[in-house]
Amino acid sequence: MLKRIALIFAALTLLAIMIGCSKAPEAEMQNANAAMEAAKMAEAETYAGELFNAAQDTLNSAMAAKQEQDSKFALFRSYGKAKEGFVAAEQMFNNAATEAAAEKERVRVQVEQMMVEVKAVVDSAVMALQKAPRGKGSKADIELIKTDLAAVQAQLVEAEADFATGKFMAVKSKLEAVAQKARAIIDEIAVASGKKVGM
Repeated sequence: MLKRIALIFAALTLLAIMIGCSKAPEAEMQNANAAMEAAKMAEAETYAGELFNAAQDTLNSAMAAKQEQDSKFALFRSYGKAKEGFVAAEQMFNNAATEAAAEKERVRVQVEQMMVEVKAVVDSAVMALQKAPRGKGSKADIELIKTDLAAVQAQLVEAEADFATGKFMAVKSKLEAVAQKARAIIDEIAVASGKKVGM
């Protein structure tokens, strides 16, 4: 009798273990998805792209492993691999969010310095235009340069607005373009001024 009870207990224990292994890792999946959303909010796709993509790949693999087990008969399901994947993905997304915050701050400081330098270049272009001699030979060129400079100043204002909203990576690209155009304008003014001097 005791032997039979022991066998029944062992069978029930084994069944409980099997059922435990066959339980879908819903909580782990939700945690991984929540970590992914938090990483997106931290702009990890922009500032920690490699880490974010690796985490996304891990999450996708875990989802595939879960779906594979979902298709099996309940007693034969084993979600161990999927569970490990979700836990790993959650950690990776958390790391990506942390890395993104640090990188965003680094870019912010860099862009802030760039802003000062680019403003100085634009101011130099404005001063050069104000000092440029006007004459019959250079008048049309100077008017075109005025239009170009106004566009550059508008782009700088737009970059400043983006900086205020924390779009630092976009600002960096805009500032590089503004600086390039402002320097080109300074060169154009020098050429136009040369036309006047040569008259």
